[in-house]
Amino acid sequence: MDANTLIAKNAHTQLLAKKMSMPSGYLDDYHQHPWHQIIFPVSGLLQSDIENRSVVLPHNALLYIPAGTRHKSVAITHTQFVALYLNPIGQTSFGKSPKSCLVTPFFKELVLLLLHNADVLDCDTTSNLLRVLNDQINTASNYEIPLLKPTDRRTLTIFEALLNAPDTRLTLVQWAKRVGASERTLSRLFAKEFNQSFSAWRQHLRLVLSLELLTTTRSIHDIALSLGFASDTAYIRAFKSLFISTPHKYRNSVLQVKTTHSL
Repeated sequence: MDANTLIAKNAHTQLLAKKMSMPSGYLDDYHQHPWHQIIFPVSGLLQSDIENRSVVLPHNALLYIPAGTRHKSVAITHTQFVALYLNPIGQTSFGKSPKSCLVTPFFKELVLLLLHNADVLDCDTTSNLLRVLNDQINTASNYEIPLLKPTDRRTLTIFEALLNAPDTRLTLVQWAKRVGASERTLSRLFAKEFNQSFSAWRQHLRLVLSLELLTTTRSIHDIALSLGFASDTAYIRAFKSLFISTPHKYRNSVLQVKTTHSL
């Protein structure tokens, strides 16, 4: 059952929750909901377009979308995510602006608690938990990871190839020959869409892909080499420049590698 049908059938509840799975490349095109929505990837990566911006959501971030706001999402990799729908006429007054939030371990447990117990919580308990949820959204740090997935056919071919083999070391000249464009054209496309050079965009993509790898038991050295970095030192330096944290700290402090909940 789609979300808006579910909402229409349960108009007098405060909270609805769904768990979903999207294969890599799946597009949930522009739509809107009459209720507020929270999108939280438990695994994988989503890219969501909302209003005039695009955000990438790894599994330590969530997106709050106010009721009536048009948005679309595409799965960069195979993604499992939680969707919470919050009644705008409920007892908790959620914000009117979208927000991409950093998810702390407590925040994550709260979202998963609401997912697994949405149908059995009594009204007062739901109200109390939703107030806590609203507080968490309001106080959470903004977490903005820029756009990754291109729209042009030629640059999209490069993107899809790097998703499958991020350690590919082809130069822009070599990619140009493969996709049927000049090096100058590709360079212009990356600058126009991402305001970055090809090499900077490729490093950004590799770093974002590494977020999911850091939830595994693979060593930092192995992750670095599998992504195409010359060494773990180069990977750690680049990771810290983008995420203001080392991979070790990200793995040990920001994420809960093993959760007590399962989708």
